[in-house]
Amino acid sequence: MFYIIEKEEQLKELDKQKDCFIRFISYSNNFHPALTRLSLIYLRPLDSHKGYILCLNHNESLSLDQNLVFEWLNNNTKKLFVLDKKQALYYYNKPEQLYDINFIKQVNIDITNTCINYYYNKHTNLSNVNCLIPISKHYEESELIYNNIVDIINQFDLMFEESLNIFNFNNINATNVFYQIEKNGLKLDKNAFIKHYSTSLIYPEFNLYRSKALTKYNLNTLTSRPSNSFNNINFAALNKDTNERECYIPENNLFVELDFQGYHPRLIAELIGFDFPKDKNTYDVLGELLNVTKDKAKELTFKQIYGGVWNEYQNKPFFKDIVTYVNGMWDEFQYNGRIATKNKIFYKEELPNITPYKLFNYIIQSKETSTNVELLEELLYYLKDKNTKIVLYTYDAILLDYDKNEKILQDIIKILKYPVNIKKGTTYNNLTTI
Repeated sequence: MFYIIEKEEQLKELDKQKDCFIRFISYSNNFHPALTRLSLIYLRPLDSHKGYILCLNHNESLSLDQNLVFEWLNNNTKKLFVLDKKQALYYYNKPEQLYDINFIKQVNIDITNTCINYYYNKHTNLSNVNCLIPISKHYEESELIYNNIVDIINQFDLMFEESLNIFNFNNINATNVFYQIEKNGLKLDKNAFIKHYSTSLIYPEFNLYRSKALTKYNLNTLTSRPSNSFNNINFAALNKDTNERECYIPENNLFVELDFQGYHPRLIAELIGFDFPKDKNTYDVLGELLNVTKDKAKELTFKQIYGGVWNEYQNKPFFKDIVTYVNGMWDEFQYNGRIATKNKIFYKEELPNITPYKLFNYIIQSKETSTNVELLEELLYYLKDKNTKIVLYTYDAILLDYDKNEKILQDIIKILKYPVNIKKGTTYNNLTTI
């Protein structure tokens, strides 16, 4: 059979497939996936010598009915391996079928397609540029991508239980959490947005829709701590000093930010078996241990966490337990060549210049992410039938677009379990502590 599938009878002629690599080719790679439609689907059965292009909307072909294609995929395939499950969910919302290859092993693909690059350089902001690029070039690129990642896909069935549990946590829990947050977007103050971004945002159409900016979390980072940057806006570090945060306003009555209090020390305490009272500020406790003020305790604690515990603190409670933990962790890492957290395995061969305390910080960030995913998952479930929604996640803080008529703040605080500092405001820039 020819590789282009553009008629219903051709689709029906395809044999039932077990597991496949699938690539969803939208109208444009530059637009946020929520703002574009599918042009083509590349489908490569793992036991086949070639892939197929299913044509949905392209200038060179007839068009298959998308619902018919999705029904066929649902009924005739099993595992569908993708390069980015979170992105794929915007097009094919069957999460139980989608398996993110990057959670088996992070993929690095370096492919240059001169023809495709030409079209993108010439038509950067054209909303349907992929519909103009010859199908043969999309197919060529997809085949090359498959050849680069097939060995990783083949590792899936060889994964031992610990690795499979980590894969499932990322592929199911983390992906769903950040997909749900991403879809909400951030409402804009139009005038403030134009004033701030008029020179830096060349193509606002890439992620702006109905007075909202759409964020995009990247889950494939070294420590599993997601980044959040898209279209030249770093949503994980919106700048208060430049009034960048003035651009973002609530769709409901106000923003409520929940900032975890002394979060890293509390997470470390869980790792080392130390107990911080929930009713006391973390740095008040550490200040008492070190006989310094709260602010000084915070400064000193971060120096010990990130740079290594100083000699004069190695017999102090909390800090001596950090030393014991780091030494044991480092011995395990050296002996086994790897160390695992709930959502990440750190391999020695992939971290040639790692030091004990740098690895310790990777583990802290990994624990932060996995803990937050579990908390966010519970919170999203609670909010599913409410107007209040999560619109931004920034590591140790959660931003809510809050409907004050719902009076649910105390319920939310209980769900988050850890002590939080609470701020509220009518823009992201003017949050004040309550």
